[in-house]
Amino acid sequence: MRQVFKPAQQLVNQSPRHIRLLVTSATHQHSLIAFGILFCLFANACSSRPRSNAHLTHPINKGKPVTFTDKKPTVRYQEPEYLSYDELVELSKNPEPTPAVAQKLEKFWRSPVISNEAWFSGKRPQHQSTTHLGPLLRVASWNIEKSLTINPAAAAIRSQSAYVDLIHSDKAPEGSSKREIMLRQRERLATADIIFLQEMDIGVTRSNKIDAARTLAKTLGMNYAYAPQSLEVDPVQLGLEPREGIPAVQPDRYKGVFGSAILSRYPILKVEAFQLKTQPYNWHTDESRRTDFVEDSRRLGSAIVFENEITRELKIGGRNYFRVDIAVPQVPGGVVTLINNHLEIKTRPKGRKAQMDEILGYIKDIPHPVIMAGDHNSAPDDLSSTSLLRVIWRQIDSPAALLRTTASLSDILAGTVVPLYRERGILNAMKNFQNPLAFDIPILFPNNVRGLFESVEDHRFADGSTFDFRGDRDRSINGSRAILANSNEKHFRGHSTTFSVRRPIGPFGRYRLDWFFVRSGHLKKPRSKDAPYQFAPHFGETLAEFNDGLTNRLSDHQPIVIDLPLEEPGQAVVPERE
Repeated sequence: MRQVFKPAQQLVNQSPRHIRLLVTSATHQHSLIAFGILFCLFANACSSRPRSNAHLTHPINKGKPVTFTDKKPTVRYQEPEYLSYDELVELSKNPEPTPAVAQKLEKFWRSPVISNEAWFSGKRPQHQSTTHLGPLLRVASWNIEKSLTINPAAAAIRSQSAYVDLIHSDKAPEGSSKREIMLRQRERLATADIIFLQEMDIGVTRSNKIDAARTLAKTLGMNYAYAPQSLEVDPVQLGLEPREGIPAVQPDRYKGVFGSAILSRYPILKVEAFQLKTQPYNWHTDESRRTDFVEDSRRLGSAIVFENEITRELKIGGRNYFRVDIAVPQVPGGVVTLINNHLEIKTRPKGRKAQMDEILGYIKDIPHPVIMAGDHNSAPDDLSSTSLLRVIWRQIDSPAALLRTTASLSDILAGTVVPLYRERGILNAMKNFQNPLAFDIPILFPNNVRGLFESVEDHRFADGSTFDFRGDRDRSINGSRAILANSNEKHFRGHSTTFSVRRPIGPFGRYRLDWFFVRSGHLKKPRSKDAPYQFAPHFGETLAEFNDGLTNRLSDHQPIVIDLPLEEPGQAVVPERE
């Protein structure tokens, strides 16, 4: 490569001395600027704002059991008809099913698991309150990576002593402030009335054929709903291609289901689930393509640098719409709607925005309070398999990419022709870092993630109400007034990250992927400080220490949590204790 561009270097060397000095000086200045910006980005990734309002989240006061008068569940337990092992093997070889299997599949996607067994066994939610907010609902969301640690995760939530056994004594010594934070965060998760879950397996080889959502619900004594997203038909998971470290397949136990779940102490009234029409990635066709040296190099680099293995994952199905209505007598109308999102990871931001737009269309006419949460995979990147042809196409398929390519070629051939262009890229990365609502200037300073969040902020329900995008010093976990700070923890720059590869390097390998969006019904403008704060998100927190302070992390995602006051804060009457 050096010899190809040797004439360009000779041209610089043979130029007048003042031009050579100018080019050399500019190069040094650019390097210093780039280093300074990168240092700031690195420091930002490793810093956080003090959680000045954390003391307002505890202790949680337990009151009497909630009384239910009219809205009660009718379904004790239901589950879909699962596909047989032989049918899954056939789908692995040919993703186009026979008419009989196609009909079975369509019914399967629309037949969620519903379990009100906790309710019918006599369990009732208790009134919960804090001194500051009064009566509240506490809501958590957690992507537990491929259900690999569901048993220790369940034990950690259920029992503080079991959780303490998992703590790394050097990271969080007994009596340290770090351990105090971890125990407080565990309490927030353990006292959640509702838990959104993603990456829940049923009968998959990698997670030892566990029924993850059912295991967690039984351990915590909660009702639950489960919606299948896809079927794992990779030959490795099916046992057709034996691989070291993968347990032997038991065909009679293999169901191969990958999906999402919602656990609730309140009874489940209605569940709706189906495949989205918007599927920007085909998990069978696209995953089956042979990789070239570009993709192989990317996977090798990910494994070496970040200790993050990228493997083939053949699936049938894609992302879905998942709605659960629960009975909550303390809210007007007695019903709260829960929307659990797990948007596509293997697409560009515009693909995820299209999925969000479809989901928002389905929820427009819901009259109840709405909590929308989950793993939105809101990264600026596309993690689908790449190739040399795709790399070339991506460099010319948009004005921003074309400008970037032109500037790079100019830099190589004739020195820095576009002033500060390299620094522009770093500045733009710093502007956008975990900050989806950063300004978007197409071509020069783009923010491709912003569109998804604009769709949510601009969404209007049929009654004109909106999602809550507010940030208040006395209602966010760390006193931030930034957009979405009440519902999603803020850092000094951007929001706190919720996902990390095994070995992140400064800002690289970390993302904010998991989010809460709440519609109380009181707001007509998403940032209005004049609207009531009843059922508005408070003290949104990323439970990073809860997970990172352990000997072995329970997931590559951190749990997130919010509190929703059931009455206007400051005017609430705390329920009587038992």
